Amino acid sequence: MNFPAEQFRRLLELERVQNVNRYRDKNVVKPLLKKYARAIRGKNAAVVGTQTPWAEAMLLNLGARHVTTIEYRKLMIADNRVTTVTPYQMAERFSSGRAEWFDVVFTYSSLEHSGLGRYGDPLTPFGDLEATAQLWCMVRPGGLLVVAVHESRNRRSCSVMWNGARIYGTERLQHLTANWRVLDAQNAGDYWRHGVYVLQKILN
Repeated sequence: MNFPAEQFRRLLELERVQNVNRYRDKNVVKPLLKKYARAIRGKNAAVVGTQTPWAEAMLLNLGARHVTTIEYRKLMIADNRVTTVTPYQMAERFSSGRAEWFDVVFTYSSLEHSGLGRYGDPLTPFGDLEATAQLWCMVRPGGLLVVAVHESRNRRSCSVMWNGARIYGTERLQHLTANWRVLDAQNAGDYWRHGVYVLQKILN
């Protein structure tokens, strides 16, 4: 999937004046990110999982210096402030010592799919937890992970819509956010009931 320079420029302009979140959150995400603008402005950011680069546009408009998009599908976003890599390329960079630290990572409706094979990823029941642990290794100490996942109406229950997504209850969320400090939690108010969490990397 390609997003030529002119198309992405129009998306950047549109994002400045309206909510371009493809999940149609109730104007929750951008005000939440603005609250933590100092962690974004001039910093190295990443987006995990992209179908259209609305999150990349939002982070750049909030002043991010550079955005790396991590996505299984082949993707091109024509802006010199955006780099696209696959998870496998990112893992190779990390293992060879060539990966940069990220100051902030943003992922919306992506981690709940990890390990279910829907997007060509390997099958593993703990794919979401493994992905979050991998992101912990890539985030600078004190850096942020902003994550939105489907939440159950009954917070005591967790479920899987095979092979679409996991639906999170309190117990699974506790595992997902382990080793992070929870700074903020909001309900996005969208159709899929995404909970949006701002997590900070802490070191024991």
